[in-house]
Amino acid sequence: MPLDDIALFSGYEYIFAALLILYLSGALLSLLVCRSQKGSNAVANVAAAAASLTGIIFCVCKLLIYNGRSFDINLKTGIYPISISFHIDNLSAFFVLVISLLAFVASIYSMGYLKHYYNSRNIGVFGFLYNLFIASMIMVVTSGNIFFFLVAWEIMSMVSYFLVVFENEKPETQRAGTIYIIMTHIGTAFIIAAFVLIYQYTGSASFAEINASGIPYAVKNVIFIFSLIGFGTKAGIIPLHIWLPKAHPAAPGNISALMSGVMIKTAAYGIIRIVFDILGGGYLWWGTAILLLGGISAIVGIAFAFMEIDIKKLLAYSSVENMGIIFIGIGLSSIACSNGNTVLAVFSLTASLLHIFNHSVFKGLLFLGAGSVHYSTGTRNMERLGGLIRKMPYTAMFFLAGALSISALPPFNGFVSEWAIYQALFASAGTGGSWMKIIIIVTAALLAIAGVLAAASFIKTFGTAFLALPRTSAAEEAKEAPRTMLAGMGILAALCLAAGIFPVHLLKLLDGINREMLNASIFQGAAGYSSLVLHSYEGNTSISPAALAIIGLLLIPAVLLAVRYMSKNSSFRNYGTWDCGYRRLDSRMQYTATGFSKPVRIVFRAFYRPQRELQIERGSSRYFFKRARYKVSTVSVFEKYLYEPIVRSVVNFARRMRLLIQTGSIHTYLIYIFVVVIAMLIYYARA
Repeated sequence: MPLDDIALFSGYEYIFAALLILYLSGALLSLLVCRSQKGSNAVANVAAAAASLTGIIFCVCKLLIYNGRSFDINLKTGIYPISISFHIDNLSAFFVLVISLLAFVASIYSMGYLKHYYNSRNIGVFGFLYNLFIASMIMVVTSGNIFFFLVAWEIMSMVSYFLVVFENEKPETQRAGTIYIIMTHIGTAFIIAAFVLIYQYTGSASFAEINASGIPYAVKNVIFIFSLIGFGTKAGIIPLHIWLPKAHPAAPGNISALMSGVMIKTAAYGIIRIVFDILGGGYLWWGTAILLLGGISAIVGIAFAFMEIDIKKLLAYSSVENMGIIFIGIGLSSIACSNGNTVLAVFSLTASLLHIFNHSVFKGLLFLGAGSVHYSTGTRNMERLGGLIRKMPYTAMFFLAGALSISALPPFNGFVSEWAIYQALFASAGTGGSWMKIIIIVTAALLAIAGVLAAASFIKTFGTAFLALPRTSAAEEAKEAPRTMLAGMGILAALCLAAGIFPVHLLKLLDGINREMLNASIFQGAAGYSSLVLHSYEGNTSISPAALAIIGLLLIPAVLLAVRYMSKNSSFRNYGTWDCGYRRLDSRMQYTATGFSKPVRIVFRAFYRPQRELQIERGSSRYFFKRARYKVSTVSVFEKYLYEPIVRSVVNFARRMRLLIQTGSIHTYLIYIFVVVIAMLIYYARA
């Protein structure tokens, strides 16, 4: 590959090149020292942590100091128009920051987590795939042209597949990997089709040079639909989500955190890049479609999460919900752009980007916490846990921080971004026609219900897994996670609190994207910010999480003093807990995750389609039994009633066509070849 056409590097281009080199070096070195499991673990994660830290520094400097300048690195391949091209603008830098931040924490965490794979897995291969996975995500969001984007996208998809099936001896893991790779490539096919249309009508493959003004209206609509399907599949938007609750639980804990925390965000990057940067914001129905898909995904995703007893599967379904919230913000921004309301467009896009950052932090924390629980107990089933707050107090504390964040409770970061989405919805309700107002009101109602179910889901999760009494010997004998794993979770827990109390610093990083994509600033006209008061759209104000935190800290001693004063002259009497006549309380008398969600499952049984299984082991008499096992499960509605009929139809069609085409006659096959050659000659003659 000739290097004489490389763009002139400045210091920042060198830093970006260094972080990619560090990832690739970590991948190769991990393979070279694969005979030493400890050596592979150390080399892979130290290199990834160093590269991620470099990426954090690079992006913060880019967004704060050089937010008006884009960096380009081009390496010609000699094959027109294919080239290795990087384009780092503010949008790319933000996503690199999100990826690097979670990758840095995951790398620290992995140093302890990978120890339980010693003597059972090839740590060198894992380190190679791990570094290449992170590097591929960074290449996706910094690709400068269509062709390099597709190459990076395919690398990311294939490497993540091998990481999903890392524990490939399990049948459920093999099935999860198969569904994941099929859905991924279906989505990729639509993305390729969208890019082919863009290239055909603009004649340019460079994202910085594409001019979509000459693309006809009908073709733009097709490009948008293809992009929404392609990137929506990777995002896990309903009904394209079926791979996500299977692949994320099957992957190792550190990989689940990266997939849910940042990989699915590359789909949001793709939508924003095409809709706002290439196609100029789009039309009213585009934003409406994104908004409705976001609202449906939010409510359906968390509804299925509430039913789960597998802690990682619950987190995976909640990722569907949160991607729906992100899509709501993107949809509102697109609607505002189509109406010429730049102020609302800026605010909505900022809210969406803010939730992208916040979700990567708290969802990464929750998946790492779930990984720690699985590391110590060997199970992800909440029904087999309990009492972990005594056995794993630090993990419990960090998981609780993530649970409070994802439940959007102040002063944690989930509250800030979700409240910003609500504000964008409230502001949008006053614009547009009657139908648009109805759609926005319905979306706001769906988001509110999703918020209630999210809080209930994590009350169930934390209460069942960490509180009460241990249900099994695995929970009884659990030990705290290693220090490196605790350090990783601790960093993210601190970020959840810091980003919730001081969101203004994140907004400064995001404002460069607004100026770049929409030629406007959130600090001018739309809103003004101070350290305590957050002024939202059109002058409406609300107390910020910083103010709430300060007020809360001031109220705590006052409440404690009031309680002490009121109870000073009170008398207390102690009684034994009512235990239904049993000698002592045990774990069988406490709520299970299934029991907690049963009222909702009964009310919405038409949607959940619950299936019940009762197994009874009889005793010496037919009137008595030794034990009974009662299992309740819900049906994956989309998989059973949408995808399974489609798969059956395709298989049946393929079988019929095989009987017609595969005749076994060499003369028939020669005729096929002849017809194809003639058709190609006619096509190229007309071209």
